[in-house]
Amino acid sequence: MTDRNMVTRRKALATIGAGSLAGVAGCLGGSSSTLRFLGFGGNTQESQMEIFERWADDSEYEIEGTSAGGTTEMISMIQQNPGEFDIVALNDTGMAQAAAEDEPILEPIDVDDVPNYTDNIRDGAQDLTFLVEDGDTIGLIRENGATGYAYNTELVDRELTSWDDIKDDEFDGELALLDRAVDRFSNCAVAIDADINDAADDEDLFEDVIDEAEEQNENCFSYWSDGATSIQYLRQENATVCEAWGGRVLALQEDGYDHIEYVMPEEGAMAWTDTLAVVDGTENRETVHELLDFTYERENLIDMSDAMNYTVQIEDPPEEMTDLPDYAPVEDLAFRDWSKILPLQDEWSEQFQEVKQT
Repeated sequence: MTDRNMVTRRKALATIGAGSLAGVAGCLGGSSSTLRFLGFGGNTQESQMEIFERWADDSEYEIEGTSAGGTTEMISMIQQNPGEFDIVALNDTGMAQAAAEDEPILEPIDVDDVPNYTDNIRDGAQDLTFLVEDGDTIGLIRENGATGYAYNTELVDRELTSWDDIKDDEFDGELALLDRAVDRFSNCAVAIDADINDAADDEDLFEDVIDEAEEQNENCFSYWSDGATSIQYLRQENATVCEAWGGRVLALQEDGYDHIEYVMPEEGAMAWTDTLAVVDGTENRETVHELLDFTYERENLIDMSDAMNYTVQIEDPPEEMTDLPDYAPVEDLAFRDWSKILPLQDEWSEQFQEVKQT
């Protein structure tokens, strides 16, 4: 694994949480014949629910889906509604946050009861640090992607290829960026050829990251906190350039907006990973494991990747997956060191607010 915040193949990707999606949907509660799933909403939730419903069609269970606006809200919903959820999709940020809570959020997963996971997911992707706690598997990697940016080719008469490009004066008041401190600082670190993990230990290097964040902020008219807003900005031409998730942009292109181009900057871009995990206190533990095993059948994983437009770390991926703009096998990814970053999140959030006010 590289010690740089990049993918060796595509000069990208340092892992961080994906993020955020549309507001709370669905209803809590359910019967013993209902499995309750908490996810991020949007395209990833729809794609996951399609797989879950295939399983439900041949079982006596129904799947009830609820969505949250981000990892903090997800964890809060689980804490405030004990016993109301069985399975959750958390990103790597959320997995780290859940592990740091005083009271358990997740239950260990018995991977022996999910043989399709161990058979079909790359070995190196099964034991990432945020998936394992005290030797127990607490999360199963689902999909991963990157946060580059997109731009409107009808409004820009040249090709954009780098983070430097978004700082050009022509985009004054036409740039939208992601409203998350660690995510923003991670991309700014990549933009200056640095590693955010190193910046966590190096005050001078972190000041360089802050300087880059302030420079990128100069053109920014708005920060978005959920993926739907980023796509709305691009669709309605509120933003000419917008930090964005690759899968969301591909879905926008499929809707007829093929003049919106996704960019994996030549300097690199942060990556993120989503997982599936079992919620602590579920009364349907055995059934949840059956559902997980079905989800990780190879055909279902490929279908889910195709629907989400994101990479799933399967053995021998099909060409449709390797052609994704932010595709990278796990061995080419450098992951966030949450033991360094999690204790700094509050401080970084305050510094990020200062950046936005410059």
